[in-house]
Amino acid sequence: MTQLAYSAEEIQRLINPKIHPTPEQIKVIESPLHPLLVVAGAGSGKTETMAMRVLWAVANEPNITASRVLGLTFTKKAAGELKDRLRSRLKKLSIGIGAFEQEKASNDDDSSAKTKMIDPHEEPTSMTYNAFAGQIVSEHGLRIGLNPDVIMLSQAGSVQLMTDIMTNWPKRLDENITISSAVTKALSLNGQLGEHGLSIEQAREQLGQFGAELTEVGDSNDDARKVQERNQLRIALLDPIAQFQRRKRELGVMDFSDQLTLATRIVKTVPDVVEQIRKEYGLVLLDEFQDTSVIQMELLSTLFKDQAVTAVGDPNQAIYGWRGASASSLESFMERFCSEKPKPEQTLTLSTAWRNDRQILVCANEVAKPLRSHSHAATSPVLVESTVATEGDVEIAYEADRDAQIAHVVDYVQRLRDTHPHGWEIGILCRKKSHFLPIDRALREHGIPTQVLGLGGLLEQPVVADLRAALEITNSVDASPALLRLLVREDIGASDLRLLGQWASRLNRKSRGTPYEGVLLSAVDSPPEVGWTYANRQAGSSQSGSVAESANDAPQESDAQAEGLDAPSFSELGYRRVLRLGERLRKLRSLRGHGLVELAERASQIMGILDDAIADPLGSGARESLDAFIDQIAGYESSVDNPTLAGLVEWLNVAESDPAGLKGVDVQPDPSAVQILTVHGSKGLEWDSVIVFGMSDTIFPSHRSKSVYWRDEPPAQTGWVMAPEELPHPLRGDYGDLPPFNIDVSNGRTPSAGFSKWLKTAYGPELGAHLEREERRLAYVAMTRARHTQLLIGSWLDESKTLRNPSRYLMASRHAMIEDFEQILATGQVVWANGNVDVKDGNELQELQKRIDGLNDVIVEAPTPESLAQGSEEETIHFPFEIGPSRQAVAKGAQRVRQAQAELKTDADVFELLDALGESQRVKDVTALIEEHRLASSKETMVIRQDHIPATSVSKMLEDIDAFALDMRRPMPAQPSDSATLGTIFHAWVERQLHLASAEERDEPVAGIETLDEHERARLRHMQDNFVELPIVQTGTPIAIEEAFSVKVADISVNGRIDAVFEDKHGKTIIVDWKTGRAPHKNTKKETLRYYATQLRLYRLAWSQLTGLAEESITPMLAFVDTNTTVSLDDLVKLGGAGLEKSLEDEVKRTLKRA
Repeated sequence: MTQLAYSAEEIQRLINPKIHPTPEQIKVIESPLHPLLVVAGAGSGKTETMAMRVLWAVANEPNITASRVLGLTFTKKAAGELKDRLRSRLKKLSIGIGAFEQEKASNDDDSSAKTKMIDPHEEPTSMTYNAFAGQIVSEHGLRIGLNPDVIMLSQAGSVQLMTDIMTNWPKRLDENITISSAVTKALSLNGQLGEHGLSIEQAREQLGQFGAELTEVGDSNDDARKVQERNQLRIALLDPIAQFQRRKRELGVMDFSDQLTLATRIVKTVPDVVEQIRKEYGLVLLDEFQDTSVIQMELLSTLFKDQAVTAVGDPNQAIYGWRGASASSLESFMERFCSEKPKPEQTLTLSTAWRNDRQILVCANEVAKPLRSHSHAATSPVLVESTVATEGDVEIAYEADRDAQIAHVVDYVQRLRDTHPHGWEIGILCRKKSHFLPIDRALREHGIPTQVLGLGGLLEQPVVADLRAALEITNSVDASPALLRLLVREDIGASDLRLLGQWASRLNRKSRGTPYEGVLLSAVDSPPEVGWTYANRQAGSSQSGSVAESANDAPQESDAQAEGLDAPSFSELGYRRVLRLGERLRKLRSLRGHGLVELAERASQIMGILDDAIADPLGSGARESLDAFIDQIAGYESSVDNPTLAGLVEWLNVAESDPAGLKGVDVQPDPSAVQILTVHGSKGLEWDSVIVFGMSDTIFPSHRSKSVYWRDEPPAQTGWVMAPEELPHPLRGDYGDLPPFNIDVSNGRTPSAGFSKWLKTAYGPELGAHLEREERRLAYVAMTRARHTQLLIGSWLDESKTLRNPSRYLMASRHAMIEDFEQILATGQVVWANGNVDVKDGNELQELQKRIDGLNDVIVEAPTPESLAQGSEEETIHFPFEIGPSRQAVAKGAQRVRQAQAELKTDADVFELLDALGESQRVKDVTALIEEHRLASSKETMVIRQDHIPATSVSKMLEDIDAFALDMRRPMPAQPSDSATLGTIFHAWVERQLHLASAEERDEPVAGIETLDEHERARLRHMQDNFVELPIVQTGTPIAIEEAFSVKVADISVNGRIDAVFEDKHGKTIIVDWKTGRAPHKNTKKETLRYYATQLRLYRLAWSQLTGLAEESITPMLAFVDTNTTVSLDDLVKLGGAGLEKSLEDEVKRTLKRA
């Protein structure tokens, strides 16, 4: 280190003099460049501290420059944020040190000692752990014989590939496993093999040995038999997993697991690579280290052992054990990265919570307390409030049932919105995705905007579930649950549904006993006739005596038959509705060869789902959900080489079973809406107020045992033992930090009985306690997301009538709050972490006593067994289910229309009646529609003369001349959308930028930016950044901006405006049309491609007529600024096939002749 070193405080003053690092932060920042472990509590400013450590090292260490800094984290977003922060801080540091040196040189005669100067153009490297592994494979793969041009296989691609394998697998892996389940289990086990560095051969050998140990205990009881069967299924799954890995090699692709395995193999077998990477990076930051896997630990410790590596993490936030994260990452860091015995100062902590107010920390610290006794080398600190924290507020409630729980949430949100009308961010965190929909619906019914984040939550939306069901039954005839959902959607009564099921059973028996899984679909395709009853099932059947009916086939006697009444018969209304559904499904099956997006869009139209979403009178977000789901399908289709409907269906199944939800299309959170998401999905996020929903035992903490009292030990669990998709703990690389699986059969009459007893009374409780700690970490994450206020809430009853005790985390928080308030009452003061003392007056102490009294009453009395039994007896289930508020409103509107029709004079002239209603736009539209209907019904030809049209209408005219003519006759005003407004503002901003670039005076501000919300402004900034990065913008010269034109095409004047014309660095003319939507791809609709191509050809023709240049010398292109993509006319021709290359004038002439 140089003699004139900068301290952490001096560097902070150069960057931002208003901020002062804490003593803990100073220790971390100024720690020598050796292996360093930083245990950072939630919200403790770890990212800023790491950035300051980089600045300190770059400013003081002669061998550390910005380009020799490597930062690794788990998400692209986090990596980008870290890089941006480091880049901006380093530039400020360079400027600050430069100014300091100039001042010192002018005031100090002795200028021989110079502080290290910083190159402002050097940048650090920041990427994800997987990207770093991929870089090693790409740059050094040839050293072990790998093709460096291998392509990454996306998550969707992995699902598609495994689905193809399982669909064509020659034999059933297990009698009770479906293809969908096999795909999910195989992908899970494959991922775990990679995370723990096991090859197929090693796994087969070790699973065989493990199975041999299990076999020794015998199989004379269910527990022993099931454990052995699960392990046999694991071994059976290895064959399709091996095929999966072979197929990846044949296709030249690899997934994230392969990246890590191959990168580790490279650094283990090629020492030169390790030496080269160590020379390249002198300071390494490892973020979120608690989530690293065994194979990642092996890779990183091989590369950076005894180097200047800083690992940052929090054992209390290690919530991804189910995804492969090691249980020992932080605990074993020093052992893996230090050759010598580590010093105490190599493990430091950050305990100041900059996010949370005091009461929130009281609860979070209490929930985390038991976790600290299970950490030794890396114990998470007790969080203390920052100097800017306030008291905050935590509300606790435990209601009778879920409806009361939701009503409390709605009331809480309304109170927050009344108190904080603008800019107050609210998040609702759920342990179960099934809670999303009822919460979302209740809030929307009270006029509160919501946003459900994550693909798993999207699948819960009714319109999405309906469309998904239609796709599932189109994919597979045996998707009877999906078909049943569609039948219920048709409002078919319970009696008709039962008869349809009996009709399906009859069809199955007619197949001479051959099982047919698609029998319900056959019944829908060929429903029974009106009036059919089960009693006349054999009428007209010549085989009535040849089919034997078992007792299981016979229907249960109906109430009507028991009372001597006529048996129910299939109704005419039910027949019509089933017939309509069958016709719709046949149409869908005929479209199976089409692209997935097209199939989904057509399905939403054919099934009437889109119409229902558009017509929703309450605006409950159905259309937005449908559009978001189509976007997810488009993302899947574009990320897979050979996408199939079966692969898509399975990908959605995986999304549903994933605790955090599959990563889908990025959706920018809307801060003005109440955001609903999973607890897993909330990690790294924060809100002003947070509601943790469903805090009931068996839900949160989640387990399948009987609900227990909060102070009792967690219930025993079997976990991985009964889960064939999980690698047995004894085979894991971190087994030393997991409950030991040492079988003891000594306490039973037989080895099997002894094993069963050991599993239930010894190993099960240990595993249950281990799994409860994972749930507790998840609770800690949930309870540290709120800045100021928090509601912890649960209920005795959820969907079922089973009583659930209050969550141990809710009760621990209640207990901690009472203790905290009682301490304040006893001392009359609050002592803050910074030493300040807040003395409470009499009124404040009285309020505290009221809070204590209130906390003693927040748990409502549990329903008694008698009331539950009485409720079960009296409960009547109505079917079909009562329609929701949206359909109720539609039904009321339809009734009013029918009533008005009945009162209308049938002999009156409709146009006279419309004239009497006045001159409103709606009256004019209805008049025009009736005229169109009459014209369409007559044989007269409608002639509309149009000698000039806008440029945007040319494509529509070419597509459908009749629709174009109607539109010209009765143009319908379009509802302005938020995206259109954003596009207009962006175009105005681009126009200003290009005028400035061409030295024209046009520097007035762009109007309308102040109308955008935070989400729209963020998107605008994103598009602006992409615009600046476009090659044509960086190297080209604008020669025309917003150029108006009027060009003759087949004797029609076409008027329009060209966004921009550039001259590139080679002198070529480039026409650019800015687009803020999605770029076209191979599955884009043909009409969309033709629309874009028509625009570009029109602009090229117009510029040719304006300048006299030959059309062939002009290159028109579309610039999609949201994705930084450019698409030329040639690209569109390739995507759209034949037709786009034809002369525009010839196409217009042919179209006019056809008209």
